[in-house]
Amino acid sequence: MPGIIILPDTEKKLDILSASAQHDVCLASCNSNSGGGTGRRRNPADPMKRWIYPAHLPGNGHVGILKVLQTNLCEKNCSYCSIGAHRDSEARVGFTPNELASAFMNMVYKHHVHGIFISSGMGLNACSVMDRIIHTAELLRFSYNFKGYIHLKILPGVSHSHIERAAALADRVSINLEAPTSDYLEKIAPNKNLAHDLITRMKWAGSLIQRGTRAKSQTTQFVVGAEQETDLDILKTVDWIYRELFVYRSYFSSYQSAENKALCNQDGLLREHRLYQTDFLMRGYGFRLHDLVFDKDGRLPLSVDPKTAYARVHPDIYPVDINKADENRLLKVPGIGPVAARRIIALRKEKAFCCVKDLKITGAVLSRLASYVEFSGKKDKLSDYTQGYLFENSPETGWISGCEPYQKEKIQDSPIPGQKTGYSFPGQKRKRLNYTTTGNPVYCK
Repeated sequence: MPGIIILPDTEKKLDILSASAQHDVCLASCNSNSGGGTGRRRNPADPMKRWIYPAHLPGNGHVGILKVLQTNLCEKNCSYCSIGAHRDSEARVGFTPNELASAFMNMVYKHHVHGIFISSGMGLNACSVMDRIIHTAELLRFSYNFKGYIHLKILPGVSHSHIERAAALADRVSINLEAPTSDYLEKIAPNKNLAHDLITRMKWAGSLIQRGTRAKSQTTQFVVGAEQETDLDILKTVDWIYRELFVYRSYFSSYQSAENKALCNQDGLLREHRLYQTDFLMRGYGFRLHDLVFDKDGRLPLSVDPKTAYARVHPDIYPVDINKADENRLLKVPGIGPVAARRIIALRKEKAFCCVKDLKITGAVLSRLASYVEFSGKKDKLSDYTQGYLFENSPETGWISGCEPYQKEKIQDSPIPGQKTGYSFPGQKRKRLNYTTTGNPVYCK
């Protein structure tokens, strides 16, 4: 008597395909702390919410996002991925566009979710899978009249028309580079071509966003620690895609073996955390690649945050006068972010700050900034904060800053004639400092 094959129902598919999507880090909450943010975690105890991930809103609060694959069938063999073609243990399932759209809208009607992130394995043909992703988004927009957040993953190698349609439907699109250079990508994803499959598609998406589409931004992700890539390798590429490809932000996912699905080790997560901190400095604080500090092996210092590392390498610009410094100079002070800097500038017009405690109302982190500021030329000697004075904390041996950025020919096959002398990040809403060459790197001995 022949065996009976029981096909998985929608709930089982959601279990499998959302679990497979958990390491595609697309939410702002993914990096909320160095121990692995909530964007990686579901709530398996709640049957109705075990597929939903919290995305933090600006300020307080969060909204639920369904993060799911259209299918986990994949023709690729990427070493970091649990659904590669060589993973025999994976149950291969997929949603039809109608199934996924209906399942998601049921969650919307129950007020469990406010948005969806759709990624996918490559199937046997990337373009046919991309057709299904786009059809799902079309059903949500036009059949269900869903006006909320949709994030679509653009698969490697798909056509320009696919990207154009995705950008017309989604609020955000993303293309994962995974590795900073072709050499590293070949080692972890031998079936992908960085220039053709990824960079070219990223250029197309950026161009469409610039011309005006529903999608207002594109993002990317790097796998951290899958090979011997350094933080400098990663951040040079991050700097380049921000300057040239209209990319809004980068995500970083600490590598874990596809055979070992346990959470990443703490060293890997701390490195990931430092990359996120550095990325925030580049996108919102006016830092550029030549400002960043690395050790002699091209890695970000793990012992201190990247802004403190910058301060220790550049003691000549500290202490910063709170009552006189402009916004860009204030943003170089550890403990002062964009909001605090703007509040400082607004409040000092009414009354000058006299001591560290006066800065509490700005939201600055007093314990971090105390050693790096002065007030109308005077140091606050009565501060209760015991952080060592700046010039008594010399940097570690071998720290380096002043690294030069990639030019296009370092990543693309064909060199681009000419060279820019300045840039701003076109994909960012907050444009800050212009890039200027800094000459020879600064070494700390």
